[in-house]
Amino acid sequence: MQQVCVTLTAVLLAVCLFFNPASAQKGGDWRAAPAKDFPLAGGNLANQRYSTLASITPGNVAKLGGAWMLHVNGGEISGNLEGTPVVVDGVMYVPAGGGVIMAIDAATGAVKWKYASTGGRGVNRGVVAAEGKVFSSGGGNTLIALDQKDGALLWTAKVGDRGSTAAPAIYYDGVVYMGVAGGEAGIRGFFGAFDAKTGKQVWGFWTIPGPGERGNDTWEGTSWNHGGGPVWTHPVIDPDLGMIYVPVGNCAPDNDGTERGGDNLFTASLVALDLKTGAYKWHYQEVHHDLWDYDNSGSPVLADIEYKGRTRKIVMHAGKTGFLYILDRTNGTPLIGIEERPAPQEPRMKTAKTQPFPIGDSFVPTCPEPDSVAPGVKSACIFAAYWDEAVVTAPGTLGGLSWAPMTYSPLTHLIYIPGSIINSGLGLRREAWDEKGHRLPPPPGGGRGIGYFRPGGEPRAGTLTAIDPTTNKIVWQKRNKYPMGVGSGLLSTASGLIFHGESDGRIVAYDIGNGNELWSFQTGAGADAPIITYAVGGQQYIAILSGGNSFQLSQRGDNLWAFKLGGTVPPAPAPAAPPTTQPGASGPPGR
Repeated sequence: MQQVCVTLTAVLLAVCLFFNPASAQKGGDWRAAPAKDFPLAGGNLANQRYSTLASITPGNVAKLGGAWMLHVNGGEISGNLEGTPVVVDGVMYVPAGGGVIMAIDAATGAVKWKYASTGGRGVNRGVVAAEGKVFSSGGGNTLIALDQKDGALLWTAKVGDRGSTAAPAIYYDGVVYMGVAGGEAGIRGFFGAFDAKTGKQVWGFWTIPGPGERGNDTWEGTSWNHGGGPVWTHPVIDPDLGMIYVPVGNCAPDNDGTERGGDNLFTASLVALDLKTGAYKWHYQEVHHDLWDYDNSGSPVLADIEYKGRTRKIVMHAGKTGFLYILDRTNGTPLIGIEERPAPQEPRMKTAKTQPFPIGDSFVPTCPEPDSVAPGVKSACIFAAYWDEAVVTAPGTLGGLSWAPMTYSPLTHLIYIPGSIINSGLGLRREAWDEKGHRLPPPPGGGRGIGYFRPGGEPRAGTLTAIDPTTNKIVWQKRNKYPMGVGSGLLSTASGLIFHGESDGRIVAYDIGNGNELWSFQTGAGADAPIITYAVGGQQYIAILSGGNSFQLSQRGDNLWAFKLGGTVPPAPAPAAPPTTQPGASGPPGR
C-alpha cells in the first residue's frame, strides 16, 4: 500500500474549498473548510471535517496539553454525550446531555449560559449557531431556536408526526434542516426545512412514501405507515447544485420482513432533494429490503475529485455493510461501479434477490473472521438469510460504520473511515404494529423470537482506513483495539494530523500519511464523541466531549476538554478499559 506524504509546501499552498474556489466562509455560507471557527458538526457544508488550521503539527503535537476541562453536568451522568461542539467567534455551543445546551468561552471554559429543555432527555448529536440563534433538538420530535446571547427559547417547531430529533441541525441561507430518528419504534420517517426566523415549515419530505408517492409500491400493504426510515445523522448540502443529501436509516420492523415485501424505499438509502423545495431529485439504495439493521446512520461527505481526466462532483457514504458507496452527486450514478449480486434467499422473509456490492475494497471484513465464532455455531457472510435459527454474521448490527463521522482531506485526496469489527447473531423476531400506541412495542415484551444479539466472547475491534475515492481501494489501514464505527469518528487538519477519541478515554493524534499514533492524552471517560479544532486569539485548540456510551461499553462521564500547545491541565485518571471481546452469554437470548 502506498503512503501519502503531506509536505509543508502543500499545506501552505492548499486551497481548502470543496466546490467553488471563489466561495468564502461568511454569513452561514460555510462552503470552505473551517479555520478559526468550527461552525457545523461536519466542519463545512460538505461534512469533510477538515480544518485549515496547522499550528499543531506532527512535529509539536507531543506538546499538546489540557487548556481547560469542564464538568458539563457538575460531575453527574445525565444523558448521552455524543454531540459535536461548534465554535463561532470564540464561543462554543454544545449539547451537554439530559436536554441541556450550553454556551462556553472557548478559550477559558467559562460558562456563559445554560438552557435546560423540558421536552425530553434523548440523544442530541449537535447544534448550529446562525442568525443570532442556536438551533437544536428540543427532545421528542421538536426543533428549537435559542437566543445566541443568553439561551432564551425563541421558538419550537414540530418535525414529522412521531420519533425524535437526534441529528445535529444544519443551517443554510435562512433555513434550518432537521429529520426524525427512532426507526425501530415504527416511525414514518420525515425530513424537513424550517424558516430560521419563525420555525415555520418551508417544506417536508416523508422518507417512507405514502400512497401515490414515488416508491410506495415497494411496500407491501400498509407496512409503509410504520416502515421506519429514520434520519439518525445530519445531511450534506451542495448550494451550487441546489441539493441536500439525506442519509435514511433502517426498516421497521428491523429484522422481520414477513409483512413488508419489496425493496422498502427509501430505507437504507441516500436521497437527494431540491434544497429550496424538498422535491425528489434521485436516490441510491444501499441495502434492499433491509433485514440486518444495516441502516444509513452515518453522514455523507462531498468532494470534487479528478477522475479519468476530468473533475467529478461526488458524494461518499460508508455503511454498516463495511462498503464505501461513491456516487456522482449530480445524478446518483455510481462513479466506479456497484454490482447487483445474487443474495442468499429465505422466501418467508421475502428477501431481495440481489444486493449492491461496490467495486473496490471493504473497510471491515464482510464475513466472520477465522476463529471468531464458537465451534458448532451457524455463521454466514454479509446479507445472510435467516429464519428461526440464529445465524452469526459480519458485519453485525454495530459493524462497519454507524454514526461515527468520516473525514476527507483535500491535501491527500483520500477519505478516512472509522470502522467496527463486531459480529451479530440474527434470528426472526415477530413484531406486530400497535395501532393504539402508534408504535412497534419494544423488546423484550414486544416481539416473539430471537431478534439480533451480540454473542459473548466474540471480538470487538476496529479499523482506521484511508481509501482513494478514484479507485475505492485501501491506501493504508490500521487495526484498532476498540471499535471505531459507533464512537468519536475522525477530524483531519492541514498539518497532516488525524484526531480520534478512544473508548479507553484517550484522545489520539495519528499521522495522516500512515495512521501511526503520534500523541495521546487521557480524558477520564470514554472519548466517544466527535472532535473539533478552532482558534481563539491566534491559538489553535482541540476539543472533545468525553462521556462514554453504551454501544462502546465505555465508562461514562461528563467531561468537556479543550487542548492547546503548552496546556498545563494534567490528564485525568484512566477509566476502566472497555472489553475487547463481547461480554455476556454466547448463545441467543431466550424466546
